[in-house]
Amino acid sequence: MKSIIKIRLFLIVLLVICLVTLVGALIYRGNTFLNENLLIGFSLLFLTSIVTTYFIYQYFKRLVNSAAQFIAKKIVDDPSVASEEIFDQLLEESKQVKDELVNYSQQTERFSSVLSKMGQGVILVDKNHRVLFANKTINSEFWSDLKIGDKLFQKISYPQFKKFIEKAWIKEDLVREISGPRSIKTVYLVSAKKDDMRDELLIVFSDISKSKNLEKMREDFIGNVSHELRTPISVIKANAETLINNKLIKDDENAKLFTEAISSQSERMKVIVNDLLKISSMEAGEYPISIESLDSFSIVNNLIEGFKSSLEEKKLDVQNNLNEQTRVMADEAALNIILTNFLTNAIKHSPKKSLINIEESYLSEGFIRLSISDQGKGVPKKYRERVFERFYRIDKGRSSKIGGTGLGLSISKNLALMMGYSLGVGSNKPKGATFFIDIKIDEEKSAQAA
Repeated sequence: MKSIIKIRLFLIVLLVICLVTLVGALIYRGNTFLNENLLIGFSLLFLTSIVTTYFIYQYFKRLVNSAAQFIAKKIVDDPSVASEEIFDQLLEESKQVKDELVNYSQQTERFSSVLSKMGQGVILVDKNHRVLFANKTINSEFWSDLKIGDKLFQKISYPQFKKFIEKAWIKEDLVREISGPRSIKTVYLVSAKKDDMRDELLIVFSDISKSKNLEKMREDFIGNVSHELRTPISVIKANAETLINNKLIKDDENAKLFTEAISSQSERMKVIVNDLLKISSMEAGEYPISIESLDSFSIVNNLIEGFKSSLEEKKLDVQNNLNEQTRVMADEAALNIILTNFLTNAIKHSPKKSLINIEESYLSEGFIRLSISDQGKGVPKKYRERVFERFYRIDKGRSSKIGGTGLGLSISKNLALMMGYSLGVGSNKPKGATFFIDIKIDEEKSAQAA
Protein backbone atom coordinates (compact mmCIF):
# COMPACT_ATOMS: atom_id res chain seq x y z
CA MET A 1 0.00 0.00 0.00
CA LYS A 2 2.89 2.31 0.80
CA SER A 3 4.45 2.06 -2.71
CA ILE A 4 1.04 2.44 -4.42
CA ILE A 5 0.36 5.69 -2.58
CA LYS A 6 3.83 7.02 -3.46
CA ILE A 7 3.42 6.15 -7.15
CA ARG A 8 0.00 7.81 -7.25
CA LEU A 9 1.34 10.97 -5.62
CA PHE A 10 4.33 11.00 -7.97
CA LEU A 11 2.14 10.66 -11.07
CA ILE A 12 -0.21 13.40 -9.89
CA VAL A 13 2.68 15.82 -9.23
CA LEU A 14 4.35 14.84 -12.52
CA LEU A 15 1.17 15.41 -14.49
CA VAL A 16 0.56 18.82 -12.93
CA ILE A 17 4.14 20.04 -13.53
CA CYS A 18 4.12 18.64 -17.10
CA LEU A 19 1.03 20.54 -17.93
CA VAL A 20 2.44 23.74 -16.44
CA THR A 21 5.79 23.32 -18.29
CA LEU A 22 4.20 22.48 -21.63
CA VAL A 23 1.90 25.46 -21.38
CA GLY A 24 4.92 27.65 -20.58
CA ALA A 25 6.85 26.19 -23.53
CA LEU A 26 3.97 26.88 -25.87
CA ILE A 27 3.78 30.48 -24.70
CA TYR A 28 7.50 31.34 -24.79
CA ARG A 29 8.93 28.93 -27.42
CA GLY A 30 6.21 28.64 -29.93
CA ASN A 31 6.35 25.22 -31.69
CA THR A 32 9.95 24.14 -30.77
CA PHE A 33 9.35 21.23 -28.37
CA LEU A 34 12.61 19.22 -28.74
CA ASN A 35 15.36 21.74 -28.18
CA GLU A 36 18.05 21.30 -25.49
CA ASN A 37 16.41 23.64 -22.99
CA LEU A 38 13.20 21.64 -23.13
CA LEU A 39 15.04 18.31 -22.55
CA ILE A 40 16.87 19.82 -19.58
CA GLY A 41 13.54 21.11 -18.35
CA PHE A 42 12.00 17.61 -18.49
CA SER A 43 14.97 16.19 -16.55
CA LEU A 44 14.58 18.85 -13.88
CA LEU A 45 10.82 18.23 -13.94
CA PHE A 46 11.31 14.52 -13.23
CA LEU A 47 13.70 15.23 -10.35
CA THR A 48 11.38 17.91 -8.94
CA SER A 49 8.43 15.48 -9.09
CA ILE A 50 10.34 12.89 -7.05
CA VAL A 51 11.32 15.44 -4.40
CA THR A 52 7.81 16.91 -4.29
CA THR A 53 6.25 13.46 -4.00
CA TYR A 54 8.53 12.61 -1.09
CA PHE A 55 7.67 15.75 0.87
CA ILE A 56 3.95 15.40 0.19
CA TYR A 57 4.04 11.77 1.30
CA GLN A 58 5.95 12.67 4.46
CA TYR A 59 3.38 15.35 5.18
CA PHE A 60 0.49 12.88 4.87
CA LYS A 61 2.38 10.35 6.98
CA ARG A 62 2.92 12.86 9.77
CA LEU A 63 -0.70 13.95 9.52
CA VAL A 64 -2.01 10.38 9.83
CA ASN A 65 0.46 9.61 12.61
CA SER A 66 -0.68 12.70 14.54
CA ALA A 67 -4.31 11.64 14.06
CA ALA A 68 -3.48 8.15 15.33
CA GLN A 69 -1.75 9.58 18.42
CA PHE A 70 -4.68 11.89 19.07
CA ILE A 71 -7.27 9.11 18.77
CA ALA A 72 -5.31 6.57 20.80
CA LYS A 73 -4.07 9.26 23.25
CA LYS A 74 -0.60 7.74 23.30
CA ILE A 75 2.58 7.73 21.20
CA VAL A 76 2.90 4.61 19.08
CA ASP A 77 6.14 2.62 19.22
CA ASP A 78 6.56 2.42 15.48
CA PRO A 79 5.11 5.52 13.81
CA SER A 80 5.72 4.35 10.26
CA VAL A 81 3.92 1.03 10.71
CA ALA A 82 1.09 2.60 12.72
CA SER A 83 0.55 5.36 10.21
CA GLU A 84 0.50 2.89 7.27
CA GLU A 85 -2.10 0.68 8.98
CA ILE A 86 -4.25 3.65 9.97
CA PHE A 87 -3.97 5.12 6.48
CA ASP A 88 -5.13 1.82 4.95
CA GLN A 89 -7.99 1.66 7.44
CA LEU A 90 -9.01 5.25 6.74
CA LEU A 91 -9.09 4.58 3.02
CA GLU A 92 -11.20 1.45 3.52
CA GLU A 93 -13.59 3.21 5.87
CA SER A 94 -13.88 6.16 3.50
CA LYS A 95 -15.06 3.75 0.79
CA GLN A 96 -17.62 2.27 3.19
CA VAL A 97 -18.82 5.74 4.20
CA LYS A 98 -19.13 6.70 0.55
CA ASP A 99 -21.20 3.57 -0.19
CA GLU A 100 -23.37 4.22 2.85
CA LEU A 101 -23.91 7.84 1.81
CA VAL A 102 -24.95 6.73 -1.67
CA ASN A 103 -27.32 4.14 -0.17
CA TYR A 104 -28.68 6.69 2.32
CA SER A 105 -29.25 9.17 -0.50
CA GLN A 106 -31.15 6.54 -2.51
CA GLN A 107 -33.26 5.55 0.51
CA THR A 108 -34.04 9.21 1.22
CA GLU A 109 -35.18 9.74 -2.36
CA ARG A 110 -37.37 6.64 -2.21
CA PHE A 111 -38.83 7.70 1.15
CA SER A 112 -39.54 11.19 -0.15
CA SER A 113 -41.19 9.69 -3.23
CA VAL A 114 -43.36 7.39 -1.11
CA LEU A 115 -44.43 10.27 1.16
CA SER A 116 -45.38 12.29 -1.90
CA LYS A 117 -47.43 9.48 -3.48
CA MET A 118 -49.14 8.07 -0.39
CA GLY A 119 -51.94 10.67 -0.49
CA GLN A 120 -51.46 11.63 3.15
CA GLY A 121 -50.18 14.98 4.31
CA VAL A 122 -47.01 14.68 6.38
CA ILE A 123 -45.45 17.58 8.24
CA LEU A 124 -42.67 17.78 10.84
CA VAL A 125 -42.37 20.78 13.17
CA ASP A 126 -40.16 21.75 16.09
CA LYS A 127 -41.28 23.14 19.45
CA ASN A 128 -41.43 26.66 17.94
CA HIS A 129 -43.81 25.39 15.23
CA ARG A 130 -41.10 25.86 12.61
CA VAL A 131 -41.57 23.52 9.62
CA LEU A 132 -38.73 20.99 9.32
CA PHE A 133 -40.32 18.85 6.61
CA ALA A 134 -43.51 18.86 4.53
CA ASN A 135 -44.37 16.46 1.70
CA LYS A 136 -46.00 17.44 -1.61
CA THR A 137 -49.50 16.61 -0.36
CA ILE A 138 -49.23 19.38 2.24
CA ASN A 139 -48.44 21.91 -0.48
CA SER A 140 -50.97 20.63 -3.01
CA GLU A 141 -53.98 20.08 -0.70
CA PHE A 142 -53.36 22.36 2.27
CA TRP A 143 -50.96 25.29 2.01
CA SER A 144 -49.24 25.88 -1.33
CA ASP A 145 -46.93 28.64 -0.08
CA LEU A 146 -45.72 26.80 3.05
CA LYS A 147 -41.98 26.11 2.92
CA ILE A 148 -39.39 24.43 5.09
CA GLY A 149 -38.17 26.90 7.70
CA ASP A 150 -41.47 28.82 7.88
CA LYS A 151 -43.31 29.21 11.15
CA LEU A 152 -46.51 27.24 10.72
CA PHE A 153 -49.12 29.63 12.07
CA GLN A 154 -47.57 32.81 10.69
CA LYS A 155 -48.79 31.94 7.20
CA ILE A 156 -51.95 29.98 7.90
CA SER A 157 -55.07 30.39 10.01
CA TYR A 158 -56.43 27.05 11.16
CA PRO A 159 -57.70 27.31 14.78
CA GLN A 160 -58.73 23.64 15.10
CA PHE A 161 -55.32 22.48 13.94
CA LYS A 162 -53.49 24.93 16.21
CA LYS A 163 -55.47 23.71 19.22
CA PHE A 164 -54.73 20.11 18.20
CA ILE A 165 -50.96 20.74 18.04
CA GLU A 166 -50.95 22.46 21.44
CA LYS A 167 -52.60 19.38 22.98
CA ALA A 168 -50.30 17.04 21.08
CA TRP A 169 -47.18 18.62 22.65
CA ILE A 170 -48.62 17.82 26.07
CA LYS A 171 -50.07 14.35 25.40
CA GLU A 172 -47.22 13.33 23.04
CA ASP A 173 -49.48 10.93 21.08
CA LEU A 174 -52.82 12.25 19.85
CA VAL A 175 -55.41 11.36 17.20
CA ARG A 176 -58.38 13.56 16.32
CA GLU A 177 -60.89 14.15 13.53
CA ILE A 178 -60.61 17.72 12.22
CA SER A 179 -62.67 19.37 9.50
CA GLY A 180 -61.22 21.85 7.00
CA PRO A 181 -59.10 23.77 6.26
CA ARG A 182 -60.56 24.42 2.81
CA SER A 183 -64.09 23.14 3.48
CA ILE A 184 -66.11 22.03 6.50
CA LYS A 185 -67.20 18.99 4.44
CA THR A 186 -63.60 17.80 4.28
CA VAL A 187 -62.73 15.69 7.31
CA TYR A 188 -59.22 14.58 8.22
CA LEU A 189 -58.02 12.06 10.73
CA VAL A 190 -54.99 13.84 12.15
CA SER A 191 -52.42 11.98 14.21
CA ALA A 192 -49.42 13.46 16.00
CA LYS A 193 -46.41 11.74 17.54
CA LYS A 194 -43.81 13.58 19.62
CA ASP A 195 -40.11 12.75 19.49
CA ASP A 196 -38.79 13.64 22.94
CA MET A 197 -35.15 13.19 21.95
CA ARG A 198 -35.30 15.70 19.09
CA ASP A 199 -38.16 17.78 20.51
CA GLU A 200 -40.07 17.44 17.25
CA LEU A 201 -43.67 16.65 16.35
CA LEU A 202 -44.66 14.51 13.36
CA ILE A 203 -48.20 15.17 12.08
CA VAL A 204 -50.03 13.03 9.51
CA PHE A 205 -53.27 14.07 7.75
CA SER A 206 -55.49 11.29 6.36
CA ASP A 207 -58.55 12.30 4.34
CA ILE A 208 -61.55 10.34 5.66
CA SER A 209 -64.26 12.49 4.06
CA LYS A 210 -65.49 9.72 1.74
CA SER A 211 -65.65 7.11 4.48
CA LYS A 212 -67.42 9.57 6.81
CA ASN A 213 -69.98 10.36 4.11
CA LEU A 214 -70.53 6.66 3.41
CA GLU A 215 -70.91 6.00 7.13
CA LYS A 216 -73.46 8.80 7.39
CA MET A 217 -75.38 7.40 4.43
CA ARG A 218 -75.32 3.94 6.00
CA GLU A 219 -76.56 5.27 9.34
CA ASP A 220 -79.33 7.24 7.64
CA PHE A 221 -80.31 4.21 5.59
CA ILE A 222 -80.48 1.92 8.63
CA GLY A 223 -82.40 4.51 10.62
CA ASN A 224 -84.90 5.26 7.84
CA VAL A 225 -85.46 1.62 6.88
CA SER A 226 -85.86 0.60 10.52
CA HIS A 227 -88.46 3.31 11.08
CA GLU A 228 -90.32 2.31 7.93
CA LEU A 229 -90.31 -1.39 8.91
CA ARG A 230 -91.79 -0.87 12.35
CA THR A 231 -95.33 -0.19 11.12
CA PRO A 232 -95.73 -3.18 8.72
CA ILE A 233 -94.13 -5.53 11.25
CA SER A 234 -96.52 -4.34 13.95
CA VAL A 235 -99.50 -4.85 11.60
CA ILE A 236 -98.35 -8.38 10.67
CA LYS A 237 -97.85 -9.32 14.32
CA ALA A 238 -101.19 -7.83 15.40
CA ASN A 239 -103.10 -9.65 12.66
CA ALA A 240 -101.38 -12.94 13.43
CA GLU A 241 -102.18 -12.63 17.13
CA THR A 242 -105.82 -11.77 16.28
CA LEU A 243 -106.15 -14.91 14.17
CA ILE A 244 -104.73 -17.03 16.99
CA ASN A 245 -106.48 -15.44 19.97
CA ASN A 246 -109.95 -15.23 18.34
CA LYS A 247 -109.66 -18.83 17.16
CA LEU A 248 -110.53 -17.87 13.58
CA ILE A 249 -108.39 -20.73 12.33
CA LYS A 250 -109.21 -23.30 15.04
CA ASP A 251 -110.31 -25.99 12.57
CA ASP A 252 -107.09 -25.97 10.57
CA GLU A 253 -104.00 -27.09 12.52
CA ASN A 254 -101.61 -26.25 9.72
CA ALA A 255 -103.00 -22.72 9.43
CA LYS A 256 -102.59 -22.32 13.19
CA LEU A 257 -98.95 -23.45 13.06
CA PHE A 258 -98.21 -21.13 10.15
CA THR A 259 -99.86 -18.19 11.90
CA GLU A 260 -97.90 -18.84 15.11
CA ALA A 261 -94.70 -18.92 13.04
CA ILE A 262 -95.67 -15.59 11.46
CA SER A 263 -96.27 -14.12 14.92
CA SER A 264 -93.00 -15.49 16.29
CA GLN A 265 -90.87 -14.25 13.37
CA SER A 266 -92.56 -10.86 13.32
CA GLU A 267 -91.66 -10.49 17.01
CA ARG A 268 -88.07 -11.40 16.16
CA MET A 269 -88.05 -8.83 13.35
CA LYS A 270 -89.42 -6.25 15.75
CA VAL A 271 -86.54 -6.91 18.17
CA ILE A 272 -83.98 -6.63 15.34
CA VAL A 273 -85.47 -3.35 14.12
CA ASN A 274 -85.47 -1.92 17.65
CA ASP A 275 -81.84 -3.00 18.12
CA LEU A 276 -80.87 -1.38 14.81
CA LEU A 277 -82.56 1.83 15.88
CA LYS A 278 -80.64 1.72 19.16
CA ILE A 279 -77.32 1.32 17.37
CA SER A 280 -78.23 4.06 14.89
CA SER A 281 -79.08 6.52 17.68
CA MET A 282 -75.87 5.61 19.56
CA GLU A 283 -73.69 6.19 16.51
CA ALA A 284 -75.45 9.48 15.84
CA GLY A 285 -74.77 10.58 19.43
CA GLU A 286 -78.47 10.83 20.19
CA TYR A 287 -78.68 8.11 22.83
CA PRO A 288 -78.92 9.75 26.29
CA ILE A 289 -76.39 8.68 28.91
CA SER A 290 -76.59 9.79 32.54
CA ILE A 291 -73.91 8.51 34.92
CA GLU A 292 -75.03 8.01 38.51
CA SER A 293 -74.28 5.87 41.57
CA LEU A 294 -75.96 2.45 41.24
CA ASP A 295 -76.43 -0.62 43.44
CA SER A 296 -75.01 -3.34 41.19
CA PHE A 297 -76.11 -6.16 43.54
CA SER A 298 -79.79 -5.14 43.36
CA ILE A 299 -79.63 -4.64 39.57
CA VAL A 300 -78.32 -8.20 39.13
CA ASN A 301 -80.94 -9.63 41.54
CA ASN A 302 -83.76 -7.99 39.56
CA LEU A 303 -82.17 -9.23 36.36
CA ILE A 304 -82.10 -12.85 37.59
CA GLU A 305 -85.76 -12.57 38.67
CA GLY A 306 -86.71 -11.47 35.15
CA PHE A 307 -85.09 -14.58 33.66
CA LYS A 308 -86.68 -16.96 36.18
CA SER A 309 -88.79 -18.89 33.65
CA SER A 310 -85.85 -19.35 31.22
CA LEU A 311 -83.62 -20.54 34.07
CA GLU A 312 -86.22 -23.01 35.33
CA GLU A 313 -86.76 -24.37 31.83
CA LYS A 314 -83.08 -25.38 31.56
CA LYS A 315 -82.71 -26.01 35.32
CA LEU A 316 -79.85 -23.56 35.55
CA ASP A 317 -78.43 -22.29 38.82
CA VAL A 318 -77.40 -18.59 38.91
CA GLN A 319 -75.24 -17.31 41.75
CA ASN A 320 -75.05 -13.58 42.48
CA ASN A 321 -71.67 -13.20 44.22
CA LEU A 322 -71.53 -9.40 44.02
CA ASN A 323 -70.80 -7.44 47.17
CA GLU A 324 -74.04 -5.93 48.50
CA GLN A 325 -72.18 -2.82 49.64
CA THR A 326 -70.48 -2.00 46.34
CA ARG A 327 -71.87 0.82 44.25
CA VAL A 328 -70.79 1.61 40.70
CA MET A 329 -70.92 4.71 38.48
CA ALA A 330 -72.99 4.02 35.34
CA ASP A 331 -76.11 4.78 33.36
CA GLU A 332 -78.80 2.50 34.79
CA ALA A 333 -80.53 1.68 31.50
CA ALA A 334 -77.23 1.08 29.72
CA LEU A 335 -75.87 -1.17 32.49
CA ASN A 336 -79.14 -3.14 32.51
CA ILE A 337 -78.91 -3.72 28.75
CA ILE A 338 -75.26 -4.84 28.96
CA LEU A 339 -75.83 -7.28 31.84
CA THR A 340 -79.06 -8.52 30.21
CA ASN A 341 -77.19 -9.34 27.00
CA PHE A 342 -74.43 -11.09 28.95
CA LEU A 343 -76.93 -13.17 30.94
CA THR A 344 -79.04 -13.93 27.83
CA ASN A 345 -75.96 -15.35 26.08
CA ALA A 346 -74.98 -17.33 29.17
CA ILE A 347 -78.46 -18.91 29.38
CA LYS A 348 -78.55 -19.70 25.64
CA HIS A 349 -75.16 -21.38 25.57
CA SER A 350 -75.24 -23.14 28.96
CA PRO A 351 -75.97 -26.86 29.06
CA LYS A 352 -78.90 -27.98 31.21
CA LYS A 353 -78.38 -28.23 34.98
CA SER A 354 -75.20 -26.12 34.87
CA LEU A 355 -74.02 -23.08 36.83
CA ILE A 356 -73.92 -19.42 35.83
CA ASN A 357 -71.71 -17.33 38.09
CA ILE A 358 -71.97 -13.54 38.48
CA GLU A 359 -69.08 -12.01 40.40
CA GLU A 360 -66.86 -8.97 40.83
CA SER A 361 -63.12 -8.48 41.07
CA TYR A 362 -61.29 -5.30 41.99
CA LEU A 363 -58.94 -3.65 39.52
CA SER A 364 -56.47 -0.84 40.05
CA GLU A 365 -57.35 2.88 40.20
CA GLY A 366 -60.88 2.53 41.57
CA PHE A 367 -62.31 0.18 38.94
CA ILE A 368 -64.18 -3.08 39.35
CA ARG A 369 -64.82 -5.92 36.89
CA LEU A 370 -68.38 -7.30 36.75
CA SER A 371 -68.41 -10.69 35.02
CA ILE A 372 -70.93 -13.37 34.05
CA SER A 373 -69.50 -16.86 33.47
CA ASP A 374 -71.19 -19.93 31.97
CA GLN A 375 -70.18 -23.54 31.41
CA GLY A 376 -70.98 -23.74 27.72
CA LYS A 377 -68.68 -24.29 24.75
CA GLY A 378 -66.91 -20.97 25.29
CA VAL A 379 -65.54 -18.51 22.73
CA PRO A 380 -62.31 -19.47 20.90
CA LYS A 381 -59.53 -16.92 21.33
CA LYS A 382 -59.45 -15.95 17.64
CA TYR A 383 -63.14 -14.92 17.75
CA ARG A 384 -63.12 -12.94 21.01
CA GLU A 385 -62.75 -9.55 19.34
CA ARG A 386 -65.20 -10.28 16.55
CA VAL A 387 -68.13 -11.41 18.73
CA PHE A 388 -68.81 -7.72 19.46
CA GLU A 389 -69.33 -6.95 15.76
CA ARG A 390 -72.94 -6.59 14.65
CA PHE A 391 -74.53 -9.77 13.23
CA TYR A 392 -71.33 -11.77 13.76
CA ARG A 393 -71.88 -15.45 14.61
CA ILE A 394 -69.19 -18.01 15.45
CA ASP A 395 -71.30 -21.04 14.58
CA LYS A 396 -73.92 -20.06 11.99
CA GLY A 397 -75.85 -23.34 12.19
CA ARG A 398 -75.90 -23.47 15.99
CA SER A 399 -76.83 -19.81 16.25
CA SER A 400 -79.87 -20.24 14.02
CA LYS A 401 -81.17 -22.94 16.37
CA ILE A 402 -80.47 -20.94 19.52
CA GLY A 403 -81.91 -17.70 18.13
CA GLY A 404 -81.03 -14.08 18.83
CA THR A 405 -80.46 -11.04 16.63
CA GLY A 406 -76.66 -10.94 16.64
CA LEU A 407 -76.77 -7.32 17.76
CA GLY A 408 -76.82 -7.62 21.55
CA LEU A 409 -73.05 -7.65 22.10
CA SER A 410 -72.53 -4.87 19.55
CA ILE A 411 -75.05 -2.72 21.42
CA SER A 412 -73.35 -3.59 24.71
CA LYS A 413 -69.97 -2.51 23.38
CA ASN A 414 -71.32 0.81 22.11
CA LEU A 415 -73.03 1.51 25.45
CA ALA A 416 -69.86 0.70 27.39
CA LEU A 417 -67.82 3.04 25.18
CA MET A 418 -70.39 5.81 25.62
CA MET A 419 -69.97 5.50 29.40
CA GLY A 420 -66.19 5.48 29.00
CA TYR A 421 -65.79 1.81 29.93
CA SER A 422 -64.48 -1.31 28.21
CA LEU A 423 -65.84 -4.82 28.02
CA GLY A 424 -64.57 -8.14 26.74
CA VAL A 425 -64.78 -11.90 26.82
CA GLY A 426 -62.41 -14.51 28.20
CA SER A 427 -62.29 -18.19 29.02
CA ASN A 428 -64.07 -19.70 32.01
CA LYS A 429 -61.67 -22.56 32.67
CA PRO A 430 -61.98 -25.46 32.32
CA LYS A 431 -65.08 -24.89 30.17
CA GLY A 432 -67.25 -21.95 29.20
CA ALA A 433 -67.02 -18.20 28.57
CA THR A 434 -66.76 -15.14 30.80
CA PHE A 435 -68.17 -11.82 29.60
CA PHE A 436 -67.14 -8.78 31.62
CA ILE A 437 -67.30 -5.00 31.88
CA ASP A 438 -64.72 -2.88 33.72
CA ILE A 439 -66.58 -0.14 35.54
CA LYS A 440 -65.76 2.67 37.98
CA ILE A 441 -66.63 2.27 41.67
CA ASP A 442 -68.42 4.97 43.62
CA GLU A 443 -65.77 4.80 46.35
CA GLU A 444 -67.43 7.38 48.62
CA LYS A 445 -70.85 5.72 48.80
CA SER A 446 -69.38 2.22 48.84
CA ALA A 447 -67.30 3.22 51.89
CA GLN A 448 -70.36 4.72 53.56
CA ALA A 449 -72.35 1.55 52.97
CA ALA A 450 -69.48 -0.48 54.43
